[in-house]
Amino acid sequence: MFEEDCQDKLRFRLNDHSGVLRFMEFDIRDAPTCRDMEDTLREYLVGRALADVDLEYLRNLACTGNGECVQAVIREVQKYQHLFIRNDDGEPATC
Repeated sequence: MFEEDCQDKLRFRLNDHSGVLRFMEFDIRDAPTCRDMEDTLREYLVGRALADVDLEYLRNLACTGNGECVQAVIREVQKYQHLFIRNDDGEPATC
C-alpha cells in the first residue's frame, strides 16, 4: 500500500459541539494489514482535541507495516491544525 492509498482510506469526523474541535470518529477503510495501528490511532484520537494531538507521539508509533497510514494521519492532522488552530496573534499556528 502507498501513502496516497492510505490517505484515500482515512475516514474521521471532527466536531466542535463542546466548543473545542475534537475527533469523534476514526477509521481506515479496507486496510486489514493496518488493523492494530487503526485501533491504536482510534484510541489515541477519538475524544481528543485537535490542538492536543501530539505529532511526535504519532511519529513514534511502531507499525507492523511500512507506516504509510501513520504518515497519512500525520499529514491530515497537520493540515487541520494549520487550518483551525490559531496563535494568540490570530495567525495560523505552525505545525
